[in-house]
Amino acid sequence: MRHYINLNIGCADQEMADIVVAFLADYPFETFDTVESPAGVAVKAYILREAWAECRDEALAAIEDYGSVFSELEIEDKNWNERWERESFERVDIDGRIVIRSEYHAAPDDPAVIDVVVRPSMSFGSGHHHTTRMMCRLICNVGCRGTVLDVGCGTGVLSIAALKCGATHATAVDIDPWSVESARAGAELNALGESLEVVLGTVEAVEGRRYDMVVANINRNIILGDLDRYVVALNAGGRLLVSGFLVEDAPIIEAAAAERGLRLVKRMEEDGWVAEMYSKE
Repeated sequence: MRHYINLNIGCADQEMADIVVAFLADYPFETFDTVESPAGVAVKAYILREAWAECRDEALAAIEDYGSVFSELEIEDKNWNERWERESFERVDIDGRIVIRSEYHAAPDDPAVIDVVVRPSMSFGSGHHHTTRMMCRLICNVGCRGTVLDVGCGTGVLSIAALKCGATHATAVDIDPWSVESARAGAELNALGESLEVVLGTVEAVEGRRYDMVVANINRNIILGDLDRYVVALNAGGRLLVSGFLVEDAPIIEAAAAERGLRLVKRMEEDGWVAEMYSKE
């Protein structure tokens, strides 16, 4: 039986909690949850015990300026992920246009609402984070067509949203086996069949393929490191949607994109986070 570390971190407010989650997302944590209280916001992060032993010192140093670690609890697997999904995960309504929910929630009554069903227990992409919501808005606004590449797919939420907004095929890639499993479950839950392909690996795993849209909700460093690959993967006139970085990092992303001939079409901000849409001319 696998054992996990449940890391409990106290933060002053939601902004600090979001920054902590963004830092920890660079490490092999498998799910995050935030709980508000009169004292601030608590972040609960879950990681395999063996993985925690390898990155503990580095991860703690990354968050020490933004939160305080209250406890490190070792727990057995025992389907805690399913219990979390049933008991703690709340469905997300994005502007009355898209609903992100688990299989345990009722479907929206309005058939015009885009219904995205995910299995979020082991992966980032439940829709609660600002970046996921903004990326879903961009996807909904642009009117998807053709093929989509979803880099760092997590639960596959962006791929699912894109397919339900008009895309014909989506390829979702992630380096985390749990995310791949979660995204494949999402394909089944949404009855997407072969229109959603899930691949274990980085963007290099689909090198040579071309897409009409590339979406990457990851972080600044990975976006910058893989930007050339995103550009090569895009068809002429294609759209690149990126998020996972803060307002102060946006100029760096924008400059790198401009150097590669990408034109900024749309920019969104929410509580210090940014999502941007670019066009490949």
